[in-house]
Amino acid sequence: MLMRSFLLTVVLFFLVGFSSAQSRQDWGAISQRLDVSKFTGKKFRVEAAIRTERKDSSAFAGMWVRVDDTKGKIDFYANTYDRPIIKSEWALYSMTGKIGKTGQWLNLGGIFYGRGQFFYDQFRIFIENEKGEMQEIDMVDPGFESAELKNWYTGLMMPLKGTKVKAGNQNPYQGNLCLIVDSREVSYVASYGSNDSLGKYENVNGVRLYYEEYGKGAPLLLLHGNSENIHSFEKQIGELSKYYRVIAVDTRGHGRSTTDDRRYTYELFAEDMNAFLDQLGLDSVHVVGWSDGGNTGLIMAMKYPKKIKTLVTMGANVFIDRTVVPNSVFKEIKVQLQELENDSTPKGRNRVRLLNLLVTEPNHSFEELKQISCPVLVMAGEKDLIKENHTKSIAANIPKGELHIEPKRSHYFPQEDGPRFNKLVLDFIAKY
Repeated sequence: MLMRSFLLTVVLFFLVGFSSAQSRQDWGAISQRLDVSKFTGKKFRVEAAIRTERKDSSAFAGMWVRVDDTKGKIDFYANTYDRPIIKSEWALYSMTGKIGKTGQWLNLGGIFYGRGQFFYDQFRIFIENEKGEMQEIDMVDPGFESAELKNWYTGLMMPLKGTKVKAGNQNPYQGNLCLIVDSREVSYVASYGSNDSLGKYENVNGVRLYYEEYGKGAPLLLLHGNSENIHSFEKQIGELSKYYRVIAVDTRGHGRSTTDDRRYTYELFAEDMNAFLDQLGLDSVHVVGWSDGGNTGLIMAMKYPKKIKTLVTMGANVFIDRTVVPNSVFKEIKVQLQELENDSTPKGRNRVRLLNLLVTEPNHSFEELKQISCPVLVMAGEKDLIKENHTKSIAANIPKGELHIEPKRSHYFPQEDGPRFNKLVLDFIAKY
């Protein structure tokens, strides 16, 4: 019964645990689960010591945690994908959350991406007691001191073929052993965003923009969100490319695209895309922009109107303050920036620039949207991070703006229901 329950956990992890950037083919995970039914309604903190020795510059490690309720549904989920761990020295990392009123199982573990060696040690769980104090609870083999990795599951969550996992004595953080994940010799399955047979680069505004093209017909440009890449649209590219020449591009400082020292702004991203289209010899395109990509699309429609035939935005915003997103968003970004204060690596510095972009940009007004001349479908999820009134105001101020709020969906609607999102996009473009 335990194994059957664990298999369900694995399936849920694959289906809904990771965002699109995490559904790549070059990741794997380890896990353990604990019964936390007697701690319902309590806050928790998970800690672990982690370090990496990367073979690929894009490789990194992280943590994940999820709480399942009594019916097997996800009660809480988080991971550190947006805070990649790339340091070769041991350091402690943590994640916090809350066990819901019906929470039963707490699943936790490590995640790893790309080729390299990833080291984990001393997982610890702290749960709030009746006095409101964080108290450590027992878990099995938290420091991987048992060579058989007692109660740790390592074999079912590894799409990376050839990954080796063992408890070893290679410079453990504490005790005699640590967990060593070795994926240095694995081979990847080609996927969107890492398709070496199709991927190309264009030199634009002092950086190299990576892109992939699929399908034939009228050009359709896909613009992803903050800290994402082409793979964000894995559920869109195949379907949309049946009808259009889909051009999926990594924004500067994202994915495989390079960056320079200029401060990130959506105006700069829009300028990049305008020059990128010129490089491809394209006078006008359809644009689908999600989150930051939607912001860029709106600015392109204002500054380069002849370039945009139609525009679809998903979860976009025109300016940023506490009327646009919940205060919790600002708090979380502040925490992440504090964690990155001493990270002087190129990846760490780039992450800081991307986070600062989220709290300082964009800086436009609803009035400016009235100059947009192309048809625009403004979409968001009913449970989107972007508040509904802001989304409605965007659509209301665009002369040819149409509004769609998708019931029960969040900021990740394109991933949560790819077929539904794709149909809305295709039907809208077909009208024009």
